[in-house]
Amino acid sequence: MNSGLVSEHGFRAYVPLPKAERKGMGVCFSGGGYRASLFHAGAVRRLNEVGLLTSADTITSVSGGSIMTAQLATYRRKLGNAWPAAGKPAPNFDEGFAEPLRRFTQTNIRTSAVLGRLLPKNWFRKNVDSDALARRYADGPAPGSLGELPEHPRFVFVATDISNREQWVFDAGRRVMGRTGKTWPAGDLPLARATAASSCLPGVFTTMQLELDGESLELTDGGIYDNLGLEPIWRDHAVVLVSDAAPSFTPHPAMAKGVWNNLRYVVSLLEQATDVRKRWLIANFILGELQGAYWGIASFPSSYGAGAGYPDKLIAEVISQVRIDLDVFSDAEIAVLENHGYFMADVALARHASGLLDAPPAPRPPHPDWLDEDKVRSALAESGKTKLFARGW
Repeated sequence: MNSGLVSEHGFRAYVPLPKAERKGMGVCFSGGGYRASLFHAGAVRRLNEVGLLTSADTITSVSGGSIMTAQLATYRRKLGNAWPAAGKPAPNFDEGFAEPLRRFTQTNIRTSAVLGRLLPKNWFRKNVDSDALARRYADGPAPGSLGELPEHPRFVFVATDISNREQWVFDAGRRVMGRTGKTWPAGDLPLARATAASSCLPGVFTTMQLELDGESLELTDGGIYDNLGLEPIWRDHAVVLVSDAAPSFTPHPAMAKGVWNNLRYVVSLLEQATDVRKRWLIANFILGELQGAYWGIASFPSSYGAGAGYPDKLIAEVISQVRIDLDVFSDAEIAVLENHGYFMADVALARHASGLLDAPPAPRPPHPDWLDEDKVRSALAESGKTKLFARGW
């Protein structure tokens, strides 16, 4: 290695620890608006049933995944000492986690936050929309502070430090926030503010501006740097599970042609970065360097050699095309996305991480009334379209 390019110390940051030195299980939840929150919620249900949720050492999340993870962290905090030993399902899953998250995804949290920025009194104020977003999170999935969360599992909410073009983490387990090489205390920081920073989608919300020790910072959606949330765990964890609900646009998505003609360049940049991480991850699974599994919203159960789940064509044409938004989601969208996340986690774990499972219970999707293909196609016919102000379900 040319020492003029990378020092020996710097070189280590690019190399995973030796296999024998990596410890613990990390679970990553991608961005993707409410659709990601709901898809991941279905996956978390299956992880809980098979005992892997309580076995997780670190849980990372990005953007829409962070909304779900905030609810999960709140559920974990409220259980306190009732949180089971590793390998055992956590109790009161529906009441403590699934139902509150569903209710939240049936609210529109982006329109009022964005429109509030247009009021003359807010023209020169910082963080108008991100603060509005944080208030909604504080009243929903993310009350309290990072310091109030238990240290295990370690919850890591990922944002992008756009000022320095680096990843920014809010690390509840280690009570710090910051970027590579520099951290600040995070114990008193509201969980809602960390969630808002992680989900400030550019083009919809302005950056969240922070002043820390005289340094001015701007934070934006964590998916800009790493939409899988892999960076905090890839070097030192032995087991990695990734749930991915990132953009999966068809060649001609259901949006205005002029909008897509400009957006597709940015989408292509984000997709190629994510694809590189996915290739690296899956290659390490195949080579035996890592244990774990990957599943995505655009994945097919048939690709894992399984028959359970929705048909490939329905996933490709309808379910994977559900909009990435923070507007109202219908009962049908909630049910189908949770079912799909549940099925994909189940087949991926059974195929690629069976060594982690000890006599898993037979899968039981959360919404069995929403398995009929014709019913799903009819109910989700307009789900790929984003409405300018709100959806009138």
